[in-house]
Amino acid sequence: MQGAKTWVEINGQALRSNIAALRSLLSPETQYSGVVKANAYGHGLAQIVPLMLEDGVKIFCVDSVDEALVVRRMASEAVILILGYTLHDRLTDVIEARAHQTVYDADTIRLLNEAAGKRHTTVPIHLKIETGTLRQGIWKQDVPAMLEVIRAATHLELLGVSTHFANVEEAETSSYTDFQLDAFVQVCAMIEAAGFRPTFFHTASSAAVILYPKAHCTMVRSGISSYGFWSSRQTRHSARLMNRRIELEPVLSWKTRVAQIKEAPMGLPVGYDCTEILRRHSKIALLPIGYYDGYDRGLSSIGEVLIRGQLCRVLGRVCMNMTMVDVTEVPRVALEDEVVLIGRAGKNRMRADDIAQRINSIHYEVTTGINPLIPRIVT
Repeated sequence: MQGAKTWVEINGQALRSNIAALRSLLSPETQYSGVVKANAYGHGLAQIVPLMLEDGVKIFCVDSVDEALVVRRMASEAVILILGYTLHDRLTDVIEARAHQTVYDADTIRLLNEAAGKRHTTVPIHLKIETGTLRQGIWKQDVPAMLEVIRAATHLELLGVSTHFANVEEAETSSYTDFQLDAFVQVCAMIEAAGFRPTFFHTASSAAVILYPKAHCTMVRSGISSYGFWSSRQTRHSARLMNRRIELEPVLSWKTRVAQIKEAPMGLPVGYDCTEILRRHSKIALLPIGYYDGYDRGLSSIGEVLIRGQLCRVLGRVCMNMTMVDVTEVPRVALEDEVVLIGRAGKNRMRADDIAQRINSIHYEVTTGINPLIPRIVT
């Protein structure tokens, strides 16, 4: 990318292909929603939302009211569901964003209703049910009392009911997921028996979309899989065991440039704290990226990048804005050569999963950790 030291490339065709593959698993009664929280899992809200809109996505899930406001500016008619908590002094922004708000406490319901009443409008809400993940939500025994609070909130409409699974990724051990889904179904029956008629019943995130069709309900929340990643190795393994034939293609590539090349003799230390000593006469390339950019410090001395299609190991500490790599074996390496941090070059590929494995983390953290100020471009 001209003018940028480091940038992210978004493959629009890969995104469309992933969405089509996931939609093929759904019945006509189930709506697909794109989860674009955390800057679209690091891929960029400003790039992903327009692509999803072009592909007919009509429901977006975000974490915060700030994300909802950003998405609303791009998607004037879409349903936008705020999955996370909204502070009481920001509830008026939920109304401004024309968003659906996830709720699970009486105070939020009363204050949101009051704010909606002052503006002579009705706000859609989704009640989150706790079924055993111990995150957001209320227990089954608390639902009747909460429904009375909602019934009294005349400027709110209960349009959705949701829960979240704790361990859906292993098809061989679905007993806990079955337990959670059964609890959710019981609560949904209670809600309908009380006279409410929600439109959206949703439990399935990416792994359940692929592995657990009976949990699809009337809407699924497709997150990491839309971007071409399997939720976990177990999910991919389980999909093969269950003959779920689906191909996912990573949407994101991350690149930078060679900023300097220098030769150094054997025996000299590299970088901060002298943690690595050169074991041979070496050619070193300086990359203008570091942990500020999202290139994890845990990759010090163990990370690899691709230059001219070859794997080049990180030397010494990853710095705040700089990283050194060994290019001794790379012929004709030159200043401003393209460097692939995540993506493909020649016959080699560096995946977010590869980076995650080396820093004892998960690919979610790798992509969401890419600094949002880094330019994203659609290719």
